[in-house]
Amino acid sequence: MKFNWEGDRILQDTAIEKKRYIIGEKKSITTDIREWISFEDNIIMKDILKELKENHKLPSTKNRGDFDKRAMIVWQFVAEHVTYVYDTTKYKKGDFWLYPPETYQIKKGDCEDGSFLLASLLIASGISPFCVRVVLGMAHDEAGKSSGGHCWPVYKNELGKWCILESTLDAAPSRMPEADPLTQKGQDFRYEPMYCFNGHHLWEIFPGDVTTAKGKTIGKYFSARKNRVNMRKTKLPAGGWLSHMTGDWEPGHLEITTDTLKLEKFKFHQNAIDVVADAAQDPDFYDWYAPAAHAQTDNDAQGRTNQTKEAAIDAYQARISDLRGRLVSEAKKDARKGLFYLGYLLHSIQDLATHKGITNAQHSYISKMVGTGSDPDHQEENRKKAREYSEKFIETFSKKHPAAYKSMKAYEGRTLPWDRLFRAEKGEILGKDWDLSPGAFIEYSGLAKKFGKIKDQYPIDQTVWDADKVFETLITSL
Repeated sequence: MKFNWEGDRILQDTAIEKKRYIIGEKKSITTDIREWISFEDNIIMKDILKELKENHKLPSTKNRGDFDKRAMIVWQFVAEHVTYVYDTTKYKKGDFWLYPPETYQIKKGDCEDGSFLLASLLIASGISPFCVRVVLGMAHDEAGKSSGGHCWPVYKNELGKWCILESTLDAAPSRMPEADPLTQKGQDFRYEPMYCFNGHHLWEIFPGDVTTAKGKTIGKYFSARKNRVNMRKTKLPAGGWLSHMTGDWEPGHLEITTDTLKLEKFKFHQNAIDVVADAAQDPDFYDWYAPAAHAQTDNDAQGRTNQTKEAAIDAYQARISDLRGRLVSEAKKDARKGLFYLGYLLHSIQDLATHKGITNAQHSYISKMVGTGSDPDHQEENRKKAREYSEKFIETFSKKHPAAYKSMKAYEGRTLPWDRLFRAEKGEILGKDWDLSPGAFIEYSGLAKKFGKIKDQYPIDQTVWDADKVFETLITSL
């Protein structure tokens, strides 16, 4: 369902109760909800912006793309700086709200606290307050059951699309997810907006025809929402367009790659990590139809396995060998391109730990018919193995190809405020454009039922590789 994220009807009564209390007493203080968005001249906000400009390349210019860059940099800063806590018992006074400067200095807060800080910084960075909203609403699971009340910021990007910048994440994804797809039924975590505000107005949002809708006060919303969603018990997006097509909101290649490169033994510069972690997601977009890119065996349009285990492993090893050669060659000449290839290759290394050779049809069947809990991409032991593989690969690569590794390790960024490669740059390097589309994903989803009819003829256990053995062969050949 599409919503009017700018708000449908302005509410004149902006007073809220029971969000602040007199120190040492149980008496609450009435506040104006608009005051939770700090004004642009706030000295604490200025100090944060100074740090973002000096250490995070926050642009102050107004060139094309600069506002979206500001939004991404601010989002990442809040994600890294503020630790999410579910504060029902923390203050012993219910849903206690922190002002943005307090959240920044305490370095922790719940969904409202992080959202107020994020929205305030977006506006203070020079983004129009009418391109920023803090939204109050509900969250629902894939069955439509309410998970509780929630709060999140939205930002209108330079293409005019409202995007959700979830404030409770530990790391911002590489792309801003558009808001409307995340309100569709069937999502593991579905947003339902009810109110939105900035420092100027409070609006009510209606799901249908605003002319016939009956409004209610913000106070009635807080009384009715009762419990609040605990965001540590939900699935949130790993990032990227694929995440809001699939509803997969769990850690993925972005997080695994970032965590690996931040290890003390490697400790790549953050700008280098941005390039690698972003590229680690790209085979899903540029090589969706290449089984070897995802450590998988090929299947035909009917879901039938049409490649032997030996042939699939050979194709996978050949791909890794080819990418390793490109990585070594490019890293010596252009560290940034080398970092891109490192991320692109790590995707396939990590997929070996999760897919272990199963076909796309088998994967779809396990995910759609058996259940998300059985999906290999959702198994924590597989993610742990993916981290181990990534760490050992980089460690071995650094020893066998020291010149290429040293070049990438020395990368500290460009003079431009954006280090990740643009889509055009990636297409030029790879010699192709995206082969993933909504139609491609619908096709993948449809394989579940097709394979379900023939699963006894193509047993999954006969497709599975000995992943550790395949990985050791790759490491030896590095």
